Amino acid sequence: MAEKGFQIASRLRTLTSELRLLERDLKSGTISDDAALQEFRHALDEIRMTSWTASELHHAQPGRKELLASFLAAERIRRFAQMMRDLSIDIEHEDVSWESGGIQTLYDAVTLLQSRLDRLIRDHRAGFRNLKDDQR
Repeated sequence: MAEKGFQIASRLRTLTSELRLLERDLKSGTISDDAALQEFRHALDEIRMTSWTASELHHAQPGRKELLASFLAAERIRRFAQMMRDLSIDIEHEDVSWESGGIQTLYDAVTLLQSRLDRLIRDHRAGFRNLKDDQR
């Protein structure tokens, strides 16, 4: 376990150094591939949030871990909703088509998510109705 922690720490230091060099290059040059830059920005956003959460969980008191896990889930939902809106715009502007690849996989994943969200919402509403009935 300690060895894996050392490996992660070593990778973090290496990546930090590489990111600082990349930042210097980005400041001094122009990017010809906007899609690559956007993908990089999204990946950075995700790793920033994950590293912040890992740090907070590492330092959290035992009773706060559930709260932080809940916050992480809420943040994932926020980011996913934004990605869905961005993808919708891309489809509307015809930047995404069947040839873009992965459309069926995305459709299947969204369908699965929708069925689970439907069940979650139904359960929540049922619990809310039961709560209102108990209050009468």
